[in-house]
Amino acid sequence: MDKTAGNRTVTSRAKNTKSAAQKSLPSLRVACYLRVSTEDQAESGLGIAAQRTRCYAMAEVKGWPRPIPYSDEGISGTKEVSGRPSLRRLLEDVHAGNIDAVIILSLDRLGRKTRLVLDLVEELTAAGVNLISCKESLDTSTPQGQFVLTMFAALAQLERDITVQRTTDALAERGKRDGEKGGRVPYGYRRIFEVREEKRVCVGVEIDEEQAKVVKRIISMDKRGLSLREIASRLNEQQITGPRGGKWYASSVDTILKNLPMYRGGKRGASQVRWPAILKAS
Repeated sequence: MDKTAGNRTVTSRAKNTKSAAQKSLPSLRVACYLRVSTEDQAESGLGIAAQRTRCYAMAEVKGWPRPIPYSDEGISGTKEVSGRPSLRRLLEDVHAGNIDAVIILSLDRLGRKTRLVLDLVEELTAAGVNLISCKESLDTSTPQGQFVLTMFAALAQLERDITVQRTTDALAERGKRDGEKGGRVPYGYRRIFEVREEKRVCVGVEIDEEQAKVVKRIISMDKRGLSLREIASRLNEQQITGPRGGKWYASSVDTILKNLPMYRGGKRGASQVRWPAILKAS
């Protein structure tokens, strides 16, 4: 037998053994990502401390070291990485080669959008990092984990879409009842708010007297034959603030003139409720 070849074989085995030792459990670098928004904590009670406890328990079950926590508190799951300081720091550590595995309570801690969740998981796996989800029993190091990942992420997005749809339907129903659909009210009006059960609730609209004077001035100038641009120019010369807090433009003047039926007390949307009249009915 060639002693040189034998030595090479022994050396190769030693290198492999050393490489495996580098990834032994005591030296495994584990992190856990924790996130909670105000709404999440109110609805589920799963705050940062509760999530951390679950993630620590998962690491213990696997015989892993206690994870290093990265916590984003009071931050929505719809925000991108740039809007989450701890998640951004976690990914920086991942790309620096300082993390081998990440544990999360559930996929929706990563995000509330399918694209966001999938992008994050792809980024982690591309960096050679294993992702463990306690709630979904997901382990991306396994073929089964890779398969079910897209389904779970899609379900998280579906849940989010259902919530949005319910909100949209509720606003539409209210719009039929009293014309209130949220968003910005037309120039010349402002919302009326009341505190009910410790919450600030919109209960209607009223005339903004200062803006109402501007509406009447615009209509008067239009009747005198001034163009939209000339009206806007005069308002700006008088330092009158525009509808969006800036200057007046021909387009913003045109919007005022197109809203004459509303200013005369027209109906609010599909409801029977009418706008408070700024102008006399013609």
